[in-house]
Amino acid sequence: MTNSQGFWSYVHADDEAEGGRISRLARDLTNQYEMLTGETISLFLDKDALEWGEKWRDKIDSNLASVAFFIPVLTPRYFMSPECRRELQFFARRATDLGIKELILPLYYVNVPAIEDKTTADDLIELVCTFQREDWRDLHFLDVASEGYRRGVARLATRLVEANRRAEETTAAILPQVDEVPEGKVDESPGIIDKLANAEEKLLKWPETLEAITRNVELIGEVMRESTDDIQRANLQGAGFAARLIVARQMALQLGEPTKNIWLLSNEFVSQVHNVDEGFRIIIEQAPAEIKDNPDAKAYFCDFFDKVRKLTASSHDALESTQGMSNAIEPLERMSRDLRPVLRRLRQGLTIMVELREVIDEWVHLIESSGVVCEGADAQTSRSVP
Repeated sequence: MTNSQGFWSYVHADDEAEGGRISRLARDLTNQYEMLTGETISLFLDKDALEWGEKWRDKIDSNLASVAFFIPVLTPRYFMSPECRRELQFFARRATDLGIKELILPLYYVNVPAIEDKTTADDLIELVCTFQREDWRDLHFLDVASEGYRRGVARLATRLVEANRRAEETTAAILPQVDEVPEGKVDESPGIIDKLANAEEKLLKWPETLEAITRNVELIGEVMRESTDDIQRANLQGAGFAARLIVARQMALQLGEPTKNIWLLSNEFVSQVHNVDEGFRIIIEQAPAEIKDNPDAKAYFCDFFDKVRKLTASSHDALESTQGMSNAIEPLERMSRDLRPVLRRLRQGLTIMVELREVIDEWVHLIESSGVVCEGADAQTSRSVP
């Protein structure tokens, strides 16, 4: 494999807390891999760089065969970062479809309770647990010049070299008969029609899920407003901090049920959006060729594009309000020990949904880049995508 791409997915705040050790580890691993293989890797590392934001998905989509590794650095903050979650979801789907799943190597950097207790409702944590992760929870404390650290980097690089070798052998074995099913084996992978039917089914459930989310968000907002009023009344009466603590405990109890609902619904919504995303991408990608073969098909695709734009606009607005609530919750977590766990879980559930904003917005960008021009599309686009 030549001209390889390495993708390092991490939270900048974690790297800052570690004094740059996470990004240092990425470069050390890349150098070790290059030494073992004699190949050069273009490392996508710095999310602040324009190149990352604009090109990493194109790199993955355009030439997955050149990917040497995708490493998510797992910490509690990783699963609360919409961008990191989006990167992992995107790459995992593409890599699994093409049979190079072993090139995803989660780096377990800091203890994540939800991974340990195995009772999470977070579909992304469940996804991560299907990959063989590398445990760096102790190694990341070692000095970068120590033998232990260097051996740890060498072990990571060696594992990636072996994973790439197996991936190349698998690809070479299946390329000559890519359209054939081995004798005695049934091809059970979903076809295009299966994927489109699945997307259609999930899309039908979408409004019901969004309505349930909206109801619970409104209930949470009502509880917060009432609690704020109670605190203000207590202040006017000179009741002191003891009264505030009572209100905070009552608030935590009242938020318990809607928070649980938001958590479950957010994971359900994520599943729906990613299944719909797969179907929408297939339709959008096929549009230019089908219109070329049958110009009358343009009316169908333009009608579909119009519906996607409207869906994108309405969903984007809903997720914007979700982002606002998530931002408002964060400082409230410091109010009391009783409130902290329920508000943190609520914010995590909201964050899971916020990550979908760019996935949904990207449908309009794909439509615009398809080359299919429909009347009135420009005006619709300006309302759909910020």
